Amino acid sequence: MIDPLLYNDYVAEHGLEKLSNKKEEKIQFKVPEFRKVGSPLLKIKKISQLMPTHKARVYVESRKIPTNKHYKLYYTSKFVEWVNSLIPNKLDMKEHSRLILPFIDSENQVFGFQGRAFDDKSIRYLTIMLDESKEKIFGLNELISTKKYYIVEGPIDSLFLDNCIAMAGASFGSLPNKENATIVYDNEPRNKQIVQNMSKSVKSGMRVCFWPNTPGKDINEMIINGMRSTDIQLIIDNNSYSGLEAEMKLATWKKI
Repeated sequence: MIDPLLYNDYVAEHGLEKLSNKKEEKIQFKVPEFRKVGSPLLKIKKISQLMPTHKARVYVESRKIPTNKHYKLYYTSKFVEWVNSLIPNKLDMKEHSRLILPFIDSENQVFGFQGRAFDDKSIRYLTIMLDESKEKIFGLNELISTKKYYIVEGPIDSLFLDNCIAMAGASFGSLPNKENATIVYDNEPRNKQIVQNMSKSVKSGMRVCFWPNTPGKDINEMIINGMRSTDIQLIIDNNSYSGLEAEMKLATWKKI
């Protein structure tokens, strides 16, 4: 394209075929199961479909969520109407918009979602389950449990770590290959509930992260305050313990 004469000489000298003589391969794109006909996500918009000035997109970018993770996020301007179209009479509240974080299982089926409000007048997070028999876990469809993976509290925090899921109020009983998991609670040593949950996890034999002095109470806040995902992941790896060592760490980490 830049120098056709030089290109022709190169092809002749090396006995090659010109690219123009080769048949162009067609790229096959397989539609994910969670985007096929009948999926509840077809009724709402992906963040990537919104204008750059749209409030949902501006919000996502303000949280510094990596652009290569935006495909996991959706938006609906009429949350109540959308939920009630999936589960009749589920919600009885004033109509409003929300960011949608879908729960998708290992079979690529949507079994629930979490809706994040954009204002302080509404309940910040609402979790809706389409299949009540399943645990409230975000990111199962991309989890590789045979490798090291992380478990965080909020779906948005999970978007900053490799091979990470979020337990949106779920238990750890149904997790696969728990020996490969590291639980990363929020960095709140004065929060009684978090300390209790950490204690339970330690006693159950799980590997738990004990945050050192970092600029933020959770991963997203650390990112907003200037930290990089790679650095945060390294901090987690270097400050995670299990067994007796974890019990000793918890005793000195908590502030209650």
